[in-house]
Amino acid sequence: MRGIVTWFVKNSVPANLFMFFLIFGGFFVSYPTMKSEFFPIPDLSTITISVPYPGASAKEVESSISSKIEDRLQGISNIKKLRSYSLEGAGLVTIQVFDSGEIDTTLDDVKTIMDGISTFPQNSEAPVVSKLEPTEKVLDVIVYGDVDERVLLNITKQVNKEMKELSEVSFTEINGDRDKEITIEVSEKNLEKYNLSFDQITMAINAGSIDLPGGLLSSKSGDLLIRTVGQSYNANEYENIVIKGQPDGSQLLLKDIATITDGFIDVESYYRWDGVQAMFISANLVGDQDVLVAAEQLRKYVKSKQLDMPPNVSIDYWYDQARYLQDRINLLYRNFAIGIVLVLLLLTMFLRPSVAFWVSMGIPISFGGALIILPLIGVTVNVLSAFMFIVVLGIVVDDAIIVGENVFRRRVKLKENNMDSTIKGTMEVLIPVFFGVLTTIVVFAPMLDLAGQTGDIWKVFPLTAIPILVFSLIESTTILPAHLYHAGEWFQTSFVGFGKKLKAIRNYCSKRLYLFVDNFWVPLVKKSIISRYVTISVFIGMMIMTLSLLAGGLVKWQFFPVLESEEVGIVFELPEGSPIEKTQAITEIIESEALQLKQELNTNEPEIIISHVLTTVGKHYFANSESENSPSGGSITSSSTPHLGEVVVVLTPADSRWGLTGAYDVIDKLRSRIGTIPGVERLNYSANIFTAGKSIHFEFSGDSFEKLNQVVADTRVLLSSFAGVYDLADTDTKGKNELQIELLPSAEVYGITAMDIARQVRQAFFGEEVQRIQRADDDIKVMLKLPKDERDSLVTLENMRIRTAQGIKVPLYAVANVKEVEGKATIVRVDGKRVIEVTSDVDVSKNTSSMILQTIVWPGGPFEGQPMGKLKKAMDKTPGVDFALAGEPAEQGEQLDDILLKFSIAIFVIYVLLAIPLKSYFKPLIVLSAIPFGVVGAILGHLLFNQPMSVLSLLGVIALSGVVVNDSLLLVVFVNRAKEKGVETKKAVLDAVRTRFRPVVLTSMTTFLGIVPLLLNQSTQVLFLKPMAISLGVGILFATSIILLLVPVAYVVIDDFILLLERLFKKAN
Repeated sequence: MRGIVTWFVKNSVPANLFMFFLIFGGFFVSYPTMKSEFFPIPDLSTITISVPYPGASAKEVESSISSKIEDRLQGISNIKKLRSYSLEGAGLVTIQVFDSGEIDTTLDDVKTIMDGISTFPQNSEAPVVSKLEPTEKVLDVIVYGDVDERVLLNITKQVNKEMKELSEVSFTEINGDRDKEITIEVSEKNLEKYNLSFDQITMAINAGSIDLPGGLLSSKSGDLLIRTVGQSYNANEYENIVIKGQPDGSQLLLKDIATITDGFIDVESYYRWDGVQAMFISANLVGDQDVLVAAEQLRKYVKSKQLDMPPNVSIDYWYDQARYLQDRINLLYRNFAIGIVLVLLLLTMFLRPSVAFWVSMGIPISFGGALIILPLIGVTVNVLSAFMFIVVLGIVVDDAIIVGENVFRRRVKLKENNMDSTIKGTMEVLIPVFFGVLTTIVVFAPMLDLAGQTGDIWKVFPLTAIPILVFSLIESTTILPAHLYHAGEWFQTSFVGFGKKLKAIRNYCSKRLYLFVDNFWVPLVKKSIISRYVTISVFIGMMIMTLSLLAGGLVKWQFFPVLESEEVGIVFELPEGSPIEKTQAITEIIESEALQLKQELNTNEPEIIISHVLTTVGKHYFANSESENSPSGGSITSSSTPHLGEVVVVLTPADSRWGLTGAYDVIDKLRSRIGTIPGVERLNYSANIFTAGKSIHFEFSGDSFEKLNQVVADTRVLLSSFAGVYDLADTDTKGKNELQIELLPSAEVYGITAMDIARQVRQAFFGEEVQRIQRADDDIKVMLKLPKDERDSLVTLENMRIRTAQGIKVPLYAVANVKEVEGKATIVRVDGKRVIEVTSDVDVSKNTSSMILQTIVWPGGPFEGQPMGKLKKAMDKTPGVDFALAGEPAEQGEQLDDILLKFSIAIFVIYVLLAIPLKSYFKPLIVLSAIPFGVVGAILGHLLFNQPMSVLSLLGVIALSGVVVNDSLLLVVFVNRAKEKGVETKKAVLDAVRTRFRPVVLTSMTTFLGIVPLLLNQSTQVLFLKPMAISLGVGILFATSIILLLVPVAYVVIDDFILLLERLFKKAN
């Protein structure tokens, strides 16, 4: 290694070329080509199976779809969790796999098994098996206006077509439209009058509306294809189909017996934008498409299209993910620039300007090198990767500070020439620098593969940090020595006046620093060494007291930090089966309050607060879009949901209303205005961009709904007794009541079977798909059924005629009994057992989920995750019900256990790495002893900033550990070298403290100053990253005092222990 350092010192041209290559290649070649995305999309490792079964109840789907799939999938070894959702009209099964690398093989196995199931109901559709791959939304384009639905749909389709012609937009989806359908309605009266059945009408339609190839005619002039053309494509053409001939010789046409409507399917949902009918086009990313480029193209398109819209129709866009990304990255870049300036100012106060400059150049050089590598390992430009550049801003110059400070210490103190001081100074600190960077990399390594569904997100941190650290090591041992060799007093000679002032400031700062060291710090260390065991006890007591702040709830714990959105979602749910009119009435109440609040805030505040209000009836459009960005994937609902409603309050960009009204302020105002609405089963407010799930999430499983309902009811009462619990809900929602038809013995007399009744009732009420035609871009079903007024009447069902093969018509009530029973909206099963989930959120200002959970669920030990206390008593009253944590609590338990395990392994690896340069089994413990006190600093930092700790806080502690080890190692290495020269231990320790005080303080302060802009930033855009910044920034300040006080004391204590062992060994021999 000495040869490499010497070669670069003697050859500055290659060093400069290498520097220019890294900076230019990283910032000007690689960075502009990197893909941009708002947030890293986690690998969900999930396979989905969906089986539509139109018209079926949830219980019917469970027995005939879900349970069959579950039984057949039992033999696949890679399945971690099997979850099924039985809904009205469809069954959905999700498969979470153990090994995501084998998911394609598992997908093939599942497809093979599904192809082999032949016992699905006749009217169910073919299963669709796919890998769950969440898409990243760019933005939504809105087309809205007070015009006919057909007109609005045609305009929306034209806009959609034009959007797809943009180079970066290929995957779009229209929301708010309805599929077209030709409906043929025949009344029971006409069936009776003309002695017809639905089967006869179906046969007549298919006979009269057909295109059929007739083969090939080979003639002398050539081959000709034969084709019969008679397919109907619209209502007018279907009207003239002959149903049958009349006794008088006339023909009975379809229009004589039916009402034919060429319209839309009967789906009860629609959207409004600021109170006006609207349709949406969601633009999503595919492959390597760039969100920033795609968004810019769409914005320009919408702006130009606004000038070309028809009367009474407008176009706009919202949910601009690219702007969220750009705003947050711009904010991070501003903080980054401030951090660089602060670091440079600090270095200039204690080092020569030339040294400070070349030390600071380590930042762009290391970052440029990393930017060349990052695209190759799959890292994109996103909020987390940008944040990581700020985190390592101060860390990256640590090794450069150590090298630069030591080179000039030898040049000034020991009067060595430039060549000798540069080579010797670099080599003197090379081992601690090399192993310091290596241990920091090892500390980051556990984040590469954390457990849990959010674990895949955090790997962005090490994938970003490790290349930066590697290039910082390369730069500090190759490029930096070449520049330090030539560095001198050029600044003072070039800028004489300013140079003298800088020198005076530097001399003043250095003088004051060493006065502090000589008059206060070294005497303090000396006294602490004399009373070293008391000192150790005091530090241990301080650590226990600080940890008790977290355990006692004074410093709160929140697993996943809040990522505040610029949209406030208000979702509600009425009892299943509620008419669309009731949902519409509730929606209008909420919409009216939101529009009034918009008017008030925008009038009274100095800036615009609310830009738009989106209303959805019959769906949870925004809530489902948000849930698709969560680790658990999208929410599961049936195809017909007229009981659901949603109002979304769209806020202006966060920076434009900074210090004014935030998303949660709007929620508080809306809660007080809307209050409790009678008849609403669930009313939730949310403003999160990303979430790991509900703060409290329990799964109760068993075979009996009665027992499950009892436990769920008791659990709801228990949770509601805790302060701060809100939005308490469970998944045991009542579905639409079922009318169950059971055959009477009299049916046998007529030869009527259950199949006859089931098929004819389905034809009449759900309808029969007579044909499916392709018209332009539309796939249109032709449905035959009773008129809507008859389908909505119970009398029609009871009096309908069941037709036998012999042509006999028998009233339904004569051959079957119709009874009404309670239905289920959704039946959830996990690993074959029925499950009811209980969820709630917790207001962290009043309580935390961890405080609640630790009183009713075992936090650790052999019963970890199992109920205790009042929850166990509630479950003991109802045997046969199992309990499991789900959602965020399960994610928290899995991920924290994994962090503890992998961080422990990392600490052991660091111990091994430290033992190599220190040549001791015990001295690495001195370096490692500082790590727990970094945790103490992190906890105190959260207390100071009144911020709850989260998983990001722990990741900050992990990053902090690398810096702590680096600085501690430097101190211990210098003590060892002094002892090797025969210096007594206590004197060697005190000399090392004095000699290494400045570089240790500088490395710690650069780390702190690099991140201090984030610490002081109050913008909601970076608030969720603050816990990590607090852990690293405040933790390093506290850890610095530990390194310079506790590490010297610990060194002497370990030395005492080694001497004791040596005496005991001699005595034993």
